[in-house]
Amino acid sequence: MDVRGREVRPCIVALFLAALVLPCGAGEPSVAGLVALLKHNDPNQRLTAVRKLASTKAPEAVDPLIKTLADTVPNVRQEAAYALGQIGDKRAAPSLIALLEHKHIPTRAAAATALGQIGDASAIAPLVGVLGDPEEVQKAAITALGKLGAPAVEPLIAALKSKDAAVPHAAALALGLTGQERAVEPLIQALKTADRRTRCAVAEALGKLGDAKAVPTLIDTLKKRPPGPAYMPVRFDARVPAATALGAIGDKRAVGPLTTASKDRNRKLAKAAAESLKTLKAKP
Repeated sequence: MDVRGREVRPCIVALFLAALVLPCGAGEPSVAGLVALLKHNDPNQRLTAVRKLASTKAPEAVDPLIKTLADTVPNVRQEAAYALGQIGDKRAAPSLIALLEHKHIPTRAAAATALGQIGDASAIAPLVGVLGDPEEVQKAAITALGKLGAPAVEPLIAALKSKDAAVPHAAALALGLTGQERAVEPLIQALKTADRRTRCAVAEALGKLGDAKAVPTLIDTLKKRPPGPAYMPVRFDARVPAATALGAIGDKRAVGPLTTASKDRNRKLAKAAAESLKTLKAKP
């Protein structure tokens, strides 16, 4: 109905919205028109608007997209989070942090991803707080914390000692992505004392950091088979990521131990060691 009480046909409404989105003489949607579409009854229209707003990276799109984080349709809500991450405006950080507590797992993961893209240090503690969440959220938080870099290192080092079994493993992986030398010594200590699963993540992280200080401890790890019969595979065998890490670091001290490991009855270990040997031998 219009202001005079007359029926307005849907096609006329559509034409009106189209005029907003595509101003006369313009080939690209206007930001104002896309913002207007965020209130459309059709979720597909809202989804399209969100994605196009992300590509504009317009500052004036931030507040409307923040409101869209409350959309009742999961896909629209998640795309709004991703859009805010692409735009990278720190004004969105508080709302995205709040979204980390949403009951919908993919929504929490989208919020974590966006926070990593935005890079606001206020997100570090909340992201560390979800490292024990389901895998989809955990992986997004690990990547986000890695992107946050140096400011995330100390909280992640503290998380290595968490009593929640899933957290130290995730914290180790995140430390490996920070690229920070400060993370090396705590990871070396964790490789000596942590549980099997965490030790696998620690070895992987040390390989990514590429610091030669880790070589002696990685070699020790390579030489120590977990308890159990030699012919039985071990679920979390830190020797495998240790072999890969030694190849990534590229220290010639690892040649002998890797040669021995390449003949191990554990096929995964033998393969990882052989591949690392190829890498080492290719280096001058």
